[in-house]
Amino acid sequence: MSFSDIFSAVLKVRRFVAIATVIGGAGYKLAPMVWHKAEARPVAARIATTNSIAANSSGCDLGEVTLTNHSETCVKLGGGKDCILSPKVLDGNNLQITFALESKSTAGKIHDLSVAQVVTQSGKSVDVAFGTYNITLTPLMASE
Repeated sequence: MSFSDIFSAVLKVRRFVAIATVIGGAGYKLAPMVWHKAEARPVAARIATTNSIAANSSGCDLGEVTLTNHSETCVKLGGGKDCILSPKVLDGNNLQITFALESKSTAGKIHDLSVAQVVTQSGKSVDVAFGTYNITLTPLMASE
């Protein structure tokens, strides 16, 4: 069993625990995962050298994404990549977003998983880098 298989199993258990916590009444709002398909708009390459071929990075700009507190949103990025966004409102101004970038094989098995977490404000653009892959979005929190 590879590390990614183990990590995938841990995430599935974590999601089950979160659902059990919701059903147990721990204050979380039970909501289905929302699936979106991202328009493949490339993120502008950040040029660090004069060699533009080496400086190009792949990624996408999701634009404005409406999120609901404690509800996962999955965005299909294409090419076997999915990005799962898990928002959490920290206070009146700040929110924490956990990004999980999954790459799947043609058989549908997850073979690469990267996780990042940022604290930002609703309406402010966020740029998250996963190695050479960048995701840019503007989170908008939906009223509950």
